[in-house]
Amino acid sequence: MRMFERNIDIDDVKNAIINPDQKKGDSYGKIRVSKRIGSKTIFVVYSEEKFIDRKNEYLVITFYYIDISK
Repeated sequence: MRMFERNIDIDDVKNAIINPDQKKGDSYGKIRVSKRIGSKTIFVVYSEEKFIDRKNEYLVITFYYIDISK
């Protein structure tokens, strides 16, 4: 629901997780990644814990764009 409210493309979220420009973890198992996409940078925070019965799925906590063209 938040993705639609914030007009965020799911492919941008996936791309940031799979191929980030920057990646930083914390001691609680949360990962913060960023990826530049055109004039915007997307930031994604997700849990490092994977679901036991699913592969390549993560619990995304938040995500947002920052427009660097302004």
